[in-house]
Parts: sequence; C-alpha cells; structure tokens
Amino acid sequence: MALIVPNSAEAFILGHILKGGLPEDLDIRLYTSNTTPTETDTILTYTEATGGGYAAIQLTAASWVITEGEPSLGEHPQVSWTFTGIVGNVYGYYVTRRTSGDLVWAERFTNGPYDIQTASDQIRVTPRLTAN
Repeated sequence: MALIVPNSAEAFILGHILKGGLPEDLDIRLYTSNTTPTETDTILTYTEATGGGYAAIQLTAASWVITEGEPSLGEHPQVSWTFTGIVGNVYGYYVTRRTSGDLVWAERFTNGPYDIQTASDQIRVTPRLTAN
C-alpha cells in the first residue's frame, strides 16, 4: 500500500519547511554552469554567477504563501536581478541554506540560458515548491 499525504498535511509540511521549520533562512542564487539538476547534486555541482552587479537574494520566510490543493503549493513573491554588466550565460537558479550553504533545491530555466551582456538586463524568478 502506498503512503498518502492529504492536501492539508501537504500544506502543513510546506509551511513548516518554508515559513519556519528550517533552522536557517534561504537564499536564491543564479548558476552559470551548464548543469541539469539531479538528486545527487551538492552545492559544488553549481557555479554561482559572478560580476555584473550580481548578488544572491534572501528569501524571507514570512513572504511565502502556502496554498492547500492538488498539488499543495508554497510560493514566494517574484525576485529579480538587474545587472550592471556582463555575466554571460545563466542556466538556472538554486536555493541554499543561508548559514550552512547546503543545497535545498535547484531548477534549470526551461527557456534558457539567458545571456547577460548589458547593463539593465534582468532575470526574474518566482520561487515555488510543490507537494503532491
């Protein structure tokens, strides 16, 4: 028999992970390595973007909105980077724990990479985590 987690419990679990269950805040980072995320990845799998005014962005725990459903969804308001110069190809983003730096999840852009070459180029991401 398969384990079943009801929608209400999925929402509870997402809320615990994203809004207060983690001992550390989360940061979202862009990566420039031509990497497709896998379950065996570590922080060393990804090459973080550098230059062009890039910096990681903190994902504030209180900003996550949890919606119960099929699937249940945790969504953070959109974050954006506006660059001041050349970064090169950006293939995706990854989320880390702020203090330990441990990898939490990663996602490759389905319509990327984005080639950042000029000041005012932007990348926008709406972080989402689902439980089904």
